[in-house]
Amino acid sequence: MPRFDNEGFNPERRIDNDSRDRSVPEDENYYININDELEPPTRSARQQENNFSADILRDFDRERRISNERESELRRTQKPRKNPKKRKRGGGAKKLLAGVIAVVLVIVIAGVSLMNSVLSKVNYDEKVENQYVQSSDLKSDRGVKNILLLGVDARKNQDSKTSHPDSMMLVSVDTNHKCLKMISFLRDSWVYIPSKGYNQRLNTSAQESGYSGVVDAIEYNYGVDINGYVVTDFRMFKAMVDSIGGVEIEVSEKEAKEVTSHPKRYGKVKLEAGKQTLNGKQALAYSRIRKIDTDFMRAKRQRTVITSILNKVKSNPLKLYSLAKNSAPYLETDLSKSELKRIAFAALPCLSGEKTDARVPFDGTWEYANINGASVIRVDTEKNKEELIKYIYEKTAEEILAEEK
Repeated sequence: MPRFDNEGFNPERRIDNDSRDRSVPEDENYYININDELEPPTRSARQQENNFSADILRDFDRERRISNERESELRRTQKPRKNPKKRKRGGGAKKLLAGVIAVVLVIVIAGVSLMNSVLSKVNYDEKVENQYVQSSDLKSDRGVKNILLLGVDARKNQDSKTSHPDSMMLVSVDTNHKCLKMISFLRDSWVYIPSKGYNQRLNTSAQESGYSGVVDAIEYNYGVDINGYVVTDFRMFKAMVDSIGGVEIEVSEKEAKEVTSHPKRYGKVKLEAGKQTLNGKQALAYSRIRKIDTDFMRAKRQRTVITSILNKVKSNPLKLYSLAKNSAPYLETDLSKSELKRIAFAALPCLSGEKTDARVPFDGTWEYANINGASVIRVDTEKNKEELIKYIYEKTAEEILAEEK
C-alpha cells in the first residue's frame, strides 16, 4: 500500500502539466555530473605506506601529536620523587580475609560435627521441675551456669537412680568473671530433704525422687539455681583419666600407704608418695580415700583430681575431644543437647582462666553432731546460703584465691 494512502494523500490533486521553469542556472550548479569521471582522492604520505591500518581514514591532528611528544619527553627527563607513595591495593587483603574466614568456618563446622557425635552417645533423662521451691526464690544470673555433678557407686541389685550419691559437686561456669568454680557438698550434711518432708543426710535425697531429688534438696536449702545434673559412675572416672594419659597429683605418704595397704578396699592399687602421674584406677582410689582423715579432705581430693584434668586439657583441644568421646557413654543428664552445647561453648573461655574450689558447709557454719545414733554434720543453712551466693555470683577468682592465702 502506498505510504500516503493512510495519510490523506489524494493522487488526483497531483499536477502533471506544471509549466514552471525548474532548471538550475549554470553558474549555480554545484552538483557533479554522474556521467563525468571521478578523480581519485589525494592521500597523505603516511596513508601511501603499505603498513597503515585499513580503519584509519584520516591523519592525527598535528597539534595533538606534537603535544603528546612533548609530554612524553618531559616524563623521561623528569627526576623521580623520593619515597613515592605506592598505590594501595585491597584485592590481596580481601582474598586473605576471605581465606581466613573460610578456615574458621571449616573449624567451627568440624567442631560442631565432633560435638554432635559425642553428644549422641550421652544418656538423656527427662527434666523434672522442682516442686518445692519457686524459681523466683532462687539466685540466678545469665552469665553463670550451675551444673551438679553426681558420682554414684551403685552395687549389684541396687537401682543406681535411687542409690546414695558418693560425691556431689556443683560446677559453676562463671562467664562474668571468666573462671570455673567447683563446690563440693558434703554427703553427711544434716539438712531438710523436701522429697521426704524431714531432715536427713544430704546424700539420701535421691531415695524418693532420684537424681532430681538431689537438685531439689540443694536448691531448697542453699537458694541457688541449678541448670541441671550430670551423673557418672566409677567406670567413667577411670576412662576419663586414661583418655588424657593420666593426671599429675601430689600424693602424701599417708595417702599412698592407705591405698597400697588395703587392696580389697581400693581394688589392688598401689600408690607412691610424691608428685605422681596417676592412671584411671589410681586416680579413682586416691579420690575415695577417707579413713585417714575426714569427708572434708575426701571432697578436697576429688576437686584436686578434677582441677588436674582441666589443667591438662585446656591447652590441648585434642585431649579434650578424646576425654569427651570416651566419657560420653557413661554420662547421664537431664540437660538437653542444645543446653549442653551452650554450656560447653560458654565454658571454653573459662578454661583458660582461674579455677577455684570450695565446699559446703563453709568454715564457721557447721558442727559435728550425733542425731539418733548417727554421726552427722549439723549445718547452718542460712549462713551457708549467704556464703554460697557470694562465692558463685559475686566474687572473682582472684578474690577467692587471696582469701584462701
